[in-house]
Amino acid sequence: MAYDNHPILANDRLDYINGSYETGVKNATSETGLVIRHTVSGRNLVASFLKKSRAAFAVEVSSPYATYRQVRRLDPTGEAELTQVVSWEAEEIVSPVYVRPLVIATDPQSTPVKLNGNHGVHEVWQGTTVEVAPGTILAQDRFWRASSTWESLIRLVSNDTLPAGAYRVETNTGEGFHFRVQMHPELFARMVNPGDAQHQCQSILTGCLSRGLELVRVHYGEGDVWREFPILRALYGKLIENGLETWDNNDDFHADEVASSLKPIVFRAQDDA
Repeated sequence: MAYDNHPILANDRLDYINGSYETGVKNATSETGLVIRHTVSGRNLVASFLKKSRAAFAVEVSSPYATYRQVRRLDPTGEAELTQVVSWEAEEIVSPVYVRPLVIATDPQSTPVKLNGNHGVHEVWQGTTVEVAPGTILAQDRFWRASSTWESLIRLVSNDTLPAGAYRVETNTGEGFHFRVQMHPELFARMVNPGDAQHQCQSILTGCLSRGLELVRVHYGEGDVWREFPILRALYGKLIENGLETWDNNDDFHADEVASSLKPIVFRAQDDA
């Protein structure tokens, strides 16, 4: 992707005096995906390129722990406002996942453009000729961090007072309800950077979820106090959606069965061997 000396339409830059690039990001219906709303407004070079199908909306997806980076581009449509859905396989990307909305040039060959007032740029750019090569970033927004329901629900912290290999699950209502999982530092380090132990780490998280659900049953099983927390309402709906027992059904609720149904234990072929 080219990063030439050219104006970029962005909220944190002063290259343009006419127009804006606004985006909205929300979770997709799947656990590993986002819905991005792109909107370029005003009379400017970026809007002109989009309307002439010489540029397209895109999203840069990156996962630092997995050394993963990919640009997902929409086909040019001639429109300056579009919705884009991006998703990924849980096995190929390790949380946290970051996404950055973009507008990139799509002309197959470089295009020289002499900037003037009709391009909506600041006066310091007017009269300058810029080379717009394929892949040039014309507009950009900040990086957004993608968080799934599980990432919001289970938060890992390091605790050097715990024995090696041990963890402890507690409920916490600070910054929204979540399960606070304290882990020995070595275990914590492996969980946030699992490498080839991805399946083992997922199994540990299933155990954390099981203990967390049991704590919800014990402390919130009676009454409607749990409904105060959006994340628990979402989790409750997830249980209903999957035909699983809920924590307000004390007789038939088995936290271990529910947790392993939501996040099944998976063995790889080499694990079996």
